[in-house]
Amino acid sequence: LSVGDATSNSLSLNWTAPYDSTFNGVTSYDLRFSTNPITNDDDFNNAEQRILTGVSDTAGTPRSFVIDGLNFNTTYYFAAKAMDMWNNKSIMSNVPTGVTLYTPLASVSADSIHCTAIPNTTFTEYLVLSNASSQNSTLDYLIELKNNTFPDNVIVTLTGVNDRFENQIKSIKDFPNDLPGLSFEGFGGPDAFGYKWIDSNEPNGPQYVWDDIVSTGTLVTNWTATSTFNPKDEGYAGPFPLGFNFKFYGNIKTQIYVSSNGVILFSPITSNIYTNATIPSTAVPNEFIAPFWDDLDGVSSGTVHYKQDGNRFIVQFTGWHRYSNQGSLTFQVVLYSSGKIMVYYNNMSGTLNSATIGIENAAGTVGLLVAYNANYVANNLALQFSAEPEWLVLNNYSGTIYAGNSVNIGLMINTEDLELGEYSMDIEISTNDPANQIIVVPVSMTVQNEVPVELLSFIAEIKDENVLFNWSTATETNNSGFEIQKIKPEDRSKNFDWLKVGFVEGKGTSTEKTVYSFKENNVTPGLYAYRLKQIDFDGSFKYSNEIEVEVSTPKEFVLYQNFPNPFNPSTTIKFALPVKTNLSLSVYNTLGEKVAEIFNGELEEGYHEMMFNASGLSSGIYFYKIESENYSATKKLILLK
Repeated sequence: LSVGDATSNSLSLNWTAPYDSTFNGVTSYDLRFSTNPITNDDDFNNAEQRILTGVSDTAGTPRSFVIDGLNFNTTYYFAAKAMDMWNNKSIMSNVPTGVTLYTPLASVSADSIHCTAIPNTTFTEYLVLSNASSQNSTLDYLIELKNNTFPDNVIVTLTGVNDRFENQIKSIKDFPNDLPGLSFEGFGGPDAFGYKWIDSNEPNGPQYVWDDIVSTGTLVTNWTATSTFNPKDEGYAGPFPLGFNFKFYGNIKTQIYVSSNGVILFSPITSNIYTNATIPSTAVPNEFIAPFWDDLDGVSSGTVHYKQDGNRFIVQFTGWHRYSNQGSLTFQVVLYSSGKIMVYYNNMSGTLNSATIGIENAAGTVGLLVAYNANYVANNLALQFSAEPEWLVLNNYSGTIYAGNSVNIGLMINTEDLELGEYSMDIEISTNDPANQIIVVPVSMTVQNEVPVELLSFIAEIKDENVLFNWSTATETNNSGFEIQKIKPEDRSKNFDWLKVGFVEGKGTSTEKTVYSFKENNVTPGLYAYRLKQIDFDGSFKYSNEIEVEVSTPKEFVLYQNFPNPFNPSTTIKFALPVKTNLSLSVYNTLGEKVAEIFNGELEEGYHEMMFNASGLSSGIYFYKIESENYSATKKLILLK
């Protein structure tokens, strides 16, 4: 038995399985640890215990187990006994010791984060979490996002229009429609998952927008029957890939199925569902979207089309009808990558108060009921379902940080489909630092149409290894300035942070056009993306559009004139290399004697600058010479003291 892999609160035990001649051999281990020596069986039995079960080891099998929950900077004694299936124990192992590491010190780079953004944009900001302890230690962390608040985040108590609602359903086809129904006024929720609904009859409701896809979408033809009925009467079609991840009641969905009875599902059904029911209900179907669930039929007339359109997926029923060829129903369901669901009722005729409208989770225990066997649906009506907006997600939720190290926690912010207004959420970091067990970093965001600083242009000009940026603004409000940032395209997939290369102060508040410039010198050849981060005095910020800049490798060897010249006592010598090469850069006097060697070694292709300090030389004329396998050049420099 040995001890290794120490952290501030854990130690790892390692051993090899002993020989056991009984049936099934070793099946479990009794592991003990204590801050006091374990010298005999009494000490063993009095020590804290961990049981490792579910093993069936033969002699020599390597095993390991992590003992966690230990105190900081503490010496522990360990021992083990092997057990067979009858809990017979071996003799006690050797007793190794281990010492846990010191107490960590948690630190974050910001007490709070605020940003301003326009709708339908995405960007990433970073929070740095560090283990700032000067002693050998490990910081364990677990992050949760809590207290999501957003515009109009008000819990609504549902009040039924028909108080005679009873939990009754139709049981057979053509059952007389004489059951009492229920519908709600034009909004409702949230349910246990935060879903709400609102329709276009409400002042803040969605707009009715009809985007007919009969001519642009794909006709559904692959109907599958769920019984002996025609599949367009009792059946489903699909699966149809959404083209994006769609979160529905906490689960990620990538495809859908369409029921002939006006229901959108996420898995195929195996039975008839012509009998619509209230929501929620554990009876099948479950995990569905019901724009108009009734005993529908498209055998004699009607079509269903679907269309993948970027960040949305559209399903359209056209001229569909109820069983017995009654009425005509044309409506759409639109699923968005943000999780929002829109239903548009275009032309609805016939019996409209015999359907279920709503959404339900996979277990059938949570759902939102909009209408059940009630007068609700009307022509040119829009209905929206949406959960709490997931405008903030992280790229990292847990881990371990050793002393002197840190981790960049990426805050990926998405304003797609967000309403204008104020948003906030708390990043709650739980750590094993006793002084900072819980760290809360509030994140707030303002979504607005008007941008405080109106950027007119942002361009880049390349000269040798230097990049000159020019941009201008039409107006400015509370503009602290611009941070110039860059990143290599290949670093995006690695979640690398954008690199700050400079900052230019803004004009505060101005109604006049302002021109700015910034020069980044000695840029390594390659392709880069650049952007401006405009920062207000209150710390809020936004990003410009990105521009790509490619700094090319020099096409030939060049030795440039030093600058300044004459000089005292230092000057800069610049040269260009088209290839990676070994070279020397030296200084000679007028007699040809080498008086200084500035560099001798290998350099990558690109533009290079080196400083020459001549404080040990007397005034006069000197020559600097560059030599490589394929190139040699000499230039004169003058030292004046």
